[in-house]
Amino acid sequence: MTVIDSASIYRYKLRLTTPIAWAGQARTHRSGLLVCLGHSDYSGWGDIAPLPGFSAESLAEAQAWAEVFAREILESPLRTSDLSAIKIPPSVRFGFELALCNLDTTTRKQSLQEASAVACCGLIGHQEDQQTHLAHSLVSSDYRAAKLKLGRQTVEEDLNTVHTICGKYPELKVRVDANRSWSINTAKKFVRATQNLRLDYLEEPLNDKTELMELARNCTIPIALDETLRERDAEKYHKFADVRVLKPTLAGGIYTTFTHIEQAIQDNARCIISSSYESGVGMLGLIELARKLPKEIHGLDTQKVFERDVFRVPLQLSGPMLLPEGSIETHDLDQSILHRVWHAKT
Repeated sequence: MTVIDSASIYRYKLRLTTPIAWAGQARTHRSGLLVCLGHSDYSGWGDIAPLPGFSAESLAEAQAWAEVFAREILESPLRTSDLSAIKIPPSVRFGFELALCNLDTTTRKQSLQEASAVACCGLIGHQEDQQTHLAHSLVSSDYRAAKLKLGRQTVEEDLNTVHTICGKYPELKVRVDANRSWSINTAKKFVRATQNLRLDYLEEPLNDKTELMELARNCTIPIALDETLRERDAEKYHKFADVRVLKPTLAGGIYTTFTHIEQAIQDNARCIISSSYESGVGMLGLIELARKLPKEIHGLDTQKVFERDVFRVPLQLSGPMLLPEGSIETHDLDQSILHRVWHAKT
């Protein structure tokens, strides 16, 4: 167990290279919190970054929870696993669990990262006129898999895009994400028209999840679930998920994610670790989780959306293979973009 003798919370605001729509609003920045937990001369860092429109808690609410919780754990002997039973918002749990993991690693003088790279899936967004070009760029950059966002055009237009990309780049594993936009009939039409393409999976196809059973009955493409797995009645839909997309910031932290992975293994389902646009500190934690699933290609290619990160010297956190080195040290962080909002010491 580690006794926490100091805690600090910092706010950050990272400019995006292009605006991204979250919660129906075009955002130009990604804001979040870094938490630093101290023990003697050692420190561990974590990332608290609720995602607008997806997280139940706002950033202000997450900060309030973080301040209360940080005060409570001062001078307390604490294991990372202890947090799994404490009622705090998912993003806050992820940040504190990551900070404790980093602190434990630092005090034991171990390297947080092992010498194994994590395969990363490229993202082809909703820029319909650029999707084929983006696929070419990913293949040219040695990506082995790409997630293609669909659902904003007609299904005929989406099918044309999918057939074009799969035809031009047969070596690319194509994952399709419909973002819960299709009716059951539209989804069936898509499945029938793509059954010979060997798509890696079809993610969140239906606007009515209660029809997943009907779709799964004759679906020749593996079905992946993401948002459905975080809803109150998620358990009843596990059996329809050939692939489970896990976002630790939204799902409840590191140990909750481990629980989901163990359950998926029992159910013979695949697991993909996916980013929620965390800072580099959070991304390092996600990469560690992804290393537990070395055969998969994970959804972690989000760092390229930031003009700069929280580190003074940018880490290699973008590309088809991710292999960051070393543990997080305070002097590695860019203090000019971190604003301390809370601090306490025993």
